[in-house]
Amino acid sequence: MKRLFLLAFALLSIAAPATAASPAKQPVVTGFFQGQEVRYFDFGPIKLKPGNKLAPIWTVTNGASGQHNIIDTVPGKADYSPLWQLNMVTFKDGTTPHLLKSKADVDAAVKAGEVTVTQTSTVVNCPVLGFGQKKVAGFSNGHVIHYYDLGPVKVAPGNVVAPLFTVTNSVGAQQHNIAEENIAPGQTKYPPLWGISKVTFKAGVKPRLITSYAQIKKAQAAGQVTITKTPLVVNCPVV
Repeated sequence: MKRLFLLAFALLSIAAPATAASPAKQPVVTGFFQGQEVRYFDFGPIKLKPGNKLAPIWTVTNGASGQHNIIDTVPGKADYSPLWQLNMVTFKDGTTPHLLKSKADVDAAVKAGEVTVTQTSTVVNCPVLGFGQKKVAGFSNGHVIHYYDLGPVKVAPGNVVAPLFTVTNSVGAQQHNIAEENIAPGQTKYPPLWGISKVTFKAGVKPRLITSYAQIKKAQAAGQVTITKTPLVVNCPVV
């Protein structure tokens, strides 16, 4: 099992560490979907409790040149999830590796006795791009950041998510606020899964632009806003 985890880390590209002041751009990874190339962000392994909606992803441990990871669903499909359970595909000794570009290819190779498939407990966060997702502006610690809003995800209770605050009666350029500090990919605390909390200016209080978690807490302490935690979790990787 330890070998599988180590191999998974080697085969799946993990974003390089970045400082809070200048987060590195996330590399876009090529994969295969039903014989065609697709692109996705690879944010690496994520720790989740049992009960989350997952989709399978296959990685070939000893594949032919040009082999990429394989998925069988994309955004817009009912079974799509950006959270993928890793399956290791290995060509058997004496078998010449050839490109596998779809689940059908993997199934055919299994039927022909060419490969073995091992399901692991590793889950990776790899949101697929190119299906209408748009970059969104937000605020973190007074600075403008950008992220892809890839929509809601269903996660089991008890999973660790970062807070993302949205002002319900906002003004001007108000956008979502990431809590507590600058959050950049590569930091230990960075998760791309965000739990939504609503910030609402109370009656009689004139709404104003809020650009940091510190400002939210100050307004709450002054009795100017209420904060309501919601069960909604979204997948919003910072780029």
